[in-house]
Amino acid sequence: MEVNRFSLPQHFRRVRCAALVLFAFAPSLRADPPAPAPGPTTRPMLEVLNRETQDLYHEARRGVVRVQLPPSRWMNAYAMAPMNRWDKLDPEVRKKLEQQRRTGAQDPQPRVAKNADGGETPPATQEGVEKVPADGHGTVIFVRPPTDSGAQAQQQQREAVLGGKLQMEIRTAIPFTPNTVGMLLDDAGHILVPLYVEREAVGDGTVRLAWQSGEVVDAKFIGSDRQTNLTLLQVKKTEGKPVRLAAERPADGSLVLSLAPGDASGRLALWNGGQQEYGIIFTTDGRAAGIARYGQFLSGSACRLIADQLVRFGAVRRATLGVIITEIRKDDPLREQLPVLGTRTAMRVDEVIPGSTADKAGLKQGDLVLALAGEAVSDIPSLAAAIAARSGETELQVLRGTEILKISVDLQQQK
Repeated sequence: MEVNRFSLPQHFRRVRCAALVLFAFAPSLRADPPAPAPGPTTRPMLEVLNRETQDLYHEARRGVVRVQLPPSRWMNAYAMAPMNRWDKLDPEVRKKLEQQRRTGAQDPQPRVAKNADGGETPPATQEGVEKVPADGHGTVIFVRPPTDSGAQAQQQQREAVLGGKLQMEIRTAIPFTPNTVGMLLDDAGHILVPLYVEREAVGDGTVRLAWQSGEVVDAKFIGSDRQTNLTLLQVKKTEGKPVRLAAERPADGSLVLSLAPGDASGRLALWNGGQQEYGIIFTTDGRAAGIARYGQFLSGSACRLIADQLVRFGAVRRATLGVIITEIRKDDPLREQLPVLGTRTAMRVDEVIPGSTADKAGLKQGDLVLALAGEAVSDIPSLAAAIAARSGETELQVLRGTEILKISVDLQQQK
């Protein structure tokens, strides 16, 4: 049989192709396949998310400052209450503790030293730490007063005998120790702090804060509101960019950025009503949605309302409803007794002050306030802000037993 001279090479070509295919798939048969060579972007979606998160964080931080707020006086009294019940405590020990408490409540102010010509030596600042001259410990030496000129006079001035007082020039660092944050609201330098401190705790002094650049400046106390747990400060010169306050709270399941008040650190979270959040909440478009406090939430519009009143009056002029209320949380056993309440937020009226606006309107102990002026009340700070925004006849939606009532109250703002 004659063999075609082209059949053999074709056969060899088929074998060669099969060998190449087998060689190409051989690595997949190994137990531990080698990792792919790293490229410029191995996870493009995560890289995009990472860049967007960084941009959002830096945008939010431009309007947020670190603040060293002095302790509130009512908090000090609350902390000292157990000690006041220690009748057998030694009087000297009580005196020392009281002195330490008062000293610790004051914000240390830098002292300014005098130069030899009587001028003031300004504080020096380095890396967010104020370095200020401090007086000595009263060390006194005596020097010989100069009598004549020349080498003999120079030698006499070097000898320590009787003479004047020496002030040691010790340069000590007073650290800036922030304990909360604040939001820059406008170009006028108003800064809203999500923590309450009364005017008496600040006194005639100032509150120190630090911009993102690290510069430490002094801020003036404008006012505070205990019901919403807010304090307003003002600086002469601003840095950064004012925050944009949102009017509504985030929808459940939304992705938000939470900035912690303690150190301004941020983290991404899924919003579920703020039950586990404590900080300033920013939406993905960079707006400040409000302040979350473990289930309590004060919206950006409510923050703006309180700040405006503090600027205008130095205090919040709100009507007095005349009730003592308690928040009904999601895990409150009362919800099992009242299925009609469901998951709605509510405030329970624990006591009605006789002769008050609430008493005249017909509110009763045990009523559950569901809404004010058509807006659901979620917590005490939000209710306090809502009352501050209203004047005149206002409708309350109340659950009494299993019946939902509409009660009109006459809210008259204080003058």
